[in-house]
Amino acid sequence: MKGLKFRGRAIRPWRFALQIGALIFLLGGAFGLRSFGEYPALRSIFLPNASCRYLNTAPTYCFYYTLQDGLTAGAATIWVEVIIVLLIVTLLILLLGRVWCSWLCPFGLVQELIMDLRNFLKIPPLRLKWSHLQILDRVKYALLFFTVLISISIGISELGLASHATSWSLPFCQVCPAKGFFTIAQQVVGLESSSTRLPLMAWIMLSIFLVVSFPIKMFWCRVCPMGAYMSLLSKKSYLWLEKDPDKCTKCRICLRVCPVDHDRVFEEMEGLDVGGRDCTLCGKCIEMCPEDGCLSLSAGSRRLVSSRKPDLGRSDASTGSRDRSRK
Repeated sequence: MKGLKFRGRAIRPWRFALQIGALIFLLGGAFGLRSFGEYPALRSIFLPNASCRYLNTAPTYCFYYTLQDGLTAGAATIWVEVIIVLLIVTLLILLLGRVWCSWLCPFGLVQELIMDLRNFLKIPPLRLKWSHLQILDRVKYALLFFTVLISISIGISELGLASHATSWSLPFCQVCPAKGFFTIAQQVVGLESSSTRLPLMAWIMLSIFLVVSFPIKMFWCRVCPMGAYMSLLSKKSYLWLEKDPDKCTKCRICLRVCPVDHDRVFEEMEGLDVGGRDCTLCGKCIEMCPEDGCLSLSAGSRRLVSSRKPDLGRSDASTGSRDRSRK
């Protein structure tokens, strides 16, 4: 994008370092780190999506695996484990919002590296129409609904679906492309046996992911059911994206650089909170915003990092006074 080469605030290097650190932690078994399950006091650690069931050496799984597994186990236990998982994960989401997606998720890192490759090759991304974005938004909620529904149905013995427990278990994991990607990646580096065979569905979903993720930025993040659950709670999180409307010049840079085409950060000119269901708090808009203090990543009432004016000889713009309450 011409005119977007400047960088007022460097956030990506710090975020990338944290993503790599999280990935090394998830491969901790290869370095002798034991599973949390081996320590009774740590067995209830369920990270929202900062892990993956198919990272064999990970000390913990993502919460969605545990959720599906618990629901499938049966209603006789009153799903106590499921309730505990949801309470813990809900608290983590209310604390950090969708930071889990953009700063810690291993599959989010994979998608960003695909974007970096496309940018290196100077291939512009596919700009989706609003109607297409709406369709993808509905897909993630549909996946959330149906994967939970299938798991619950298997767990209720009266429905007589127990015989399908093997073929229908972990319905989301069966269609998640991370299963194929991480299995093959670990085989390449010797962390997974070369004799491991992927089912046909895993190959199909991995192929779709690789083909679609190249032209469409962060494709899987747009349809991920874990992201859907986070979206339901992220507006109430302690971390949030703040905008000073008085400093906004409507330059549209924030919208143009957003990996998930989140438009509220550009459109909102009344309240302070410009995050939302799809905002993953990646900080790209803050990094590229050319106005001092216009955009900030905030924790409660405290600004953690704000946009900084690059040395382009450009003066701050100011608009009229507006209501500045977080909505």
